[in-house]
Amino acid sequence: MHAAREIQQKLLPPAPRNLPGLSLSAFCEPAREVAGDYYDFLPITDTMIGVLIADVAGKGLAAGLYMAQLKVIVQSLARLHHEPREFLIAVNRVVAQNLDAKSFITMTYAVIDLERREMTFARAGHCPLIHVPGCEPPGLRKAELLTPDGLVVGLSIDDGELFASILEERTVALGGDDLVVLFTDGISETMNEAFDCFGEPRLCKVIEQYAHLPFDQLRSYILAELRSFAGEADQHDDMTMILMRVA
Repeated sequence: MHAAREIQQKLLPPAPRNLPGLSLSAFCEPAREVAGDYYDFLPITDTMIGVLIADVAGKGLAAGLYMAQLKVIVQSLARLHHEPREFLIAVNRVVAQNLDAKSFITMTYAVIDLERREMTFARAGHCPLIHVPGCEPPGLRKAELLTPDGLVVGLSIDDGELFASILEERTVALGGDDLVVLFTDGISETMNEAFDCFGEPRLCKVIEQYAHLPFDQLRSYILAELRSFAGEADQHDDMTMILMRVA
């Protein structure tokens, strides 16, 4: 299991990454030796990059194996489909044929167009995105939860028509110093000893407060708040987060 964890960590892209006009950072803390969470940065053109985050239902070795399979599918289809909605429809079509009936995957795919300064994304049953505009000074910035509709990936209920009919694509304008945060439910559903969840509103407040800080400090404050809330409770799910800042 230790060897499997080392191999899986090598499947994740190196972070942080800096592109002209965009900084990217990410972290993944498995609840067990092997995680079911997955993220990737997928180059499209010199001024466009795809950013993906996904969560395979369950934890441990089985989820980790599906995660490794998903990486191959994603990297193959990203070369063919540059629009987030089309990409997720194609991913769902392939995954539904290769996933057992008890499993599913939540996923968000965003394409950042640095030339147009906009982000287009679609969300397949995954956690909301958090967007913090950089136009206000530190302490006054307000986080927005972005929640377009979409079903989870991998349900074999039809030939994919229902998935395609529900999936929404949205475009958001990006400004200087904007912060975008993608995360898995292991973050927002961190539980304390009373089985209360940290929650997305509380996560937004933390990110609002520290959005202006460098990624290392921002990540440290977020994790500190999560650990303080959890107290002595064990980590029950994989925790993954992507941080993006526009120059």
